[in-house]
Amino acid sequence: MAADASVDHDGEFYRVGGVVGQEPGPGGVAIWVGSQGPRSLALTGQLADGWAAPIPSYLPYERWAQSNELLDRAARGAGRDPADIRRIAQLVGVIDPAAATPGPLAQSGSDPVRADVGGWVELLTRLATEQPFTTFVLWPQRTDERQIRLFAEEVAPRVRERAGRFAPDIST
Repeated sequence: MAADASVDHDGEFYRVGGVVGQEPGPGGVAIWVGSQGPRSLALTGQLADGWAAPIPSYLPYERWAQSNELLDRAARGAGRDPADIRRIAQLVGVIDPAAATPGPLAQSGSDPVRADVGGWVELLTRLATEQPFTTFVLWPQRTDERQIRLFAEEVAPRVRERAGRFAPDIST
């Protein structure tokens, strides 16, 4: 919609009147795609500003690295720098301070992540340093304030510290 255009709509369920367009903010509007198949990943690499890795029930963890490689190849083939494509990893799970997480947390399939703070830190650090993920989104299985606080106050600062130069964004 043009910045000076106005829209009116009187539909069965919704009605709007005089909605006026506006110019995009600084940098324009970013296009993000949550693609998962080879063709859509290739198009994402060629054209999109960002890729949101679908939650593991749609794209299992073990396919994330391969998908990132496909994005990179497609970006290079289109004359783009793969680093210009922002990457979001969306993880479903529970941060359980009482869970015993021995060693590095290996994820496969679509199982939710169930680990203590250290296990979450290990997993997110690996994703930030071994793959080009720069942002992490937690989809907590338990939607309570404690999960959000653990993620924001204990997991995020340690991942940022350990990931060093990668300095990922961490969201809930």
